[in-house]
Amino acid sequence: MKTAIAAAALAAGLTLAGNAAAFECPAHFAEAQSAIDAATEAMNAMPDEADKGLVHSLIDDAKMWLESAHHNHEKPAAGKFDHARSIAKAHAAQGYAMSAGMMAKR
Repeated sequence: MKTAIAAAALAAGLTLAGNAAAFECPAHFAEAQSAIDAATEAMNAMPDEADKGLVHSLIDDAKMWLESAHHNHEKPAAGKFDHARSIAKAHAAQGYAMSAGMMAKR
């Protein structure tokens, strides 16, 4: 009986650990969205229209990555693998947004 209870507790713990990654995704999404918002604000303050177009392109790429991250999070066909991909894509989005913000401020 004790063995069965221990096995059930272990199985429940492993299931919860696998699902824990899903709860991390929204925090990464928020960081990426914040970077996108900051880059957009910096872009709107740019006087040079030619460079503004390039920054806009980077922001569009960031939005695309973030949208893809949301998709992997909401429809995790491969479970925790898709949640890991979701987090990676959110970081890619944040990287594009940070680059756009840096370019906008130069």
